[in-house]
Amino acid sequence: MRFSKPFTVTLAGAAFLALPLSGAALAAPAPQPSHAAPAAPAPAEKQDARDRKDAGPRQVSLSVAVDPSRVRTGQTYGVTILVKGQTSGTATVTGPEGKSYRVSLSGGRAVKELTVPSRAKAGTRKVTVKVGGRTATASFTVVAPRPREDDDRRHRAAE
Repeated sequence: MRFSKPFTVTLAGAAFLALPLSGAALAAPAPQPSHAAPAAPAPAEKQDARDRKDAGPRQVSLSVAVDPSRVRTGQTYGVTILVKGQTSGTATVTGPEGKSYRVSLSGGRAVKELTVPSRAKAGTRKVTVKVGGRTATASFTVVAPRPREDDDRRHRAAE
């Protein structure tokens, strides 16, 4: 921009330039009605949990197996626990002698090894497992120990 005449600023002109910087221009704007932002969608994990809760109680099934199914006195056996509908938590295993053990579930599975007492009598035994409100049992058979080869009681009985 070129001026052919000398440019002078008068006091009134300076006031007009300063007006936007005055206190009235710096005052906070009047409050505007707020528009509520739409709620952020829930993370998928929480939404899925709500969907399952709305769909009714989650179905949990419990199954128990003993391996091997025939165990000699003094030998160990495995109790395998499978839970569908629950991947973690704890299970309570109660052996035939009445002693209870807590086992942690991992991926809906757990295994507990137990030992048949050496003085146990032969016969059928049960193992009970509880997870949450569910209970399951598995049976196995205790068999007498093999006679030792150096046991001379056999020879005495034959005499």
